[in-house]
Amino acid sequence: MGAEIYDPRLYIHYGPRDASLLTDQEAHRSRAIWDNYPESLVPVVHKGTNNLPAWHPRLEPYIARTGLGMLRHFLRIEIDNDLLTAMAERWRPETHTFHLPEGEMTITLKDVAILTGLPISGDAVIGSTTKPEGGWGPLIRDRLGFDMPTTTPIQGRGHPPLNAGQVSVPWLVSHIQQEVEINDETPEEQVERYARIY
Repeated sequence: MGAEIYDPRLYIHYGPRDASLLTDQEAHRSRAIWDNYPESLVPVVHKGTNNLPAWHPRLEPYIARTGLGMLRHFLRIEIDNDLLTAMAERWRPETHTFHLPEGEMTITLKDVAILTGLPISGDAVIGSTTKPEGGWGPLIRDRLGFDMPTTTPIQGRGHPPLNAGQVSVPWLVSHIQQEVEINDETPEEQVERYARIY
């Protein structure tokens, strides 16, 4: 009597019993499992913000007021490519759920709050999305303390750092690496602006 061959397709189901819900199955990553293609890792782009200038204690009161202080502990997170690949293979954008052997599950806002320590109760933090009189430039200058180019495209991206009210984070990080320094003599107004950037 030969040894039994383990076939993961007998244990891992890529979706619900009603396959008509899985409209993207032909292009979904789980198809490789079902059709027994060679395994490959999901390519990961590390987009950390660990190249921000060093943290200064004077930023603490401003960041604490936002309730986002825990985020500074996530500046560099080690990513498990195998785990990320396994989760990508089981995520279904059609149903916004993970399909696991135990059944379907999703990530809730409470899960995020527990894992990150971020507050989720209270009012949403959002500003006006209506273009202010005079355009976005003066508002950015007032809040951050410098002008952002609105016409010169970012190298390799095709759009400027300030585009329709959206601020390019890569440009912002690059700018503050070169231009912003905070120390014990930095004026309070500049510390507040830097905290806003941070």
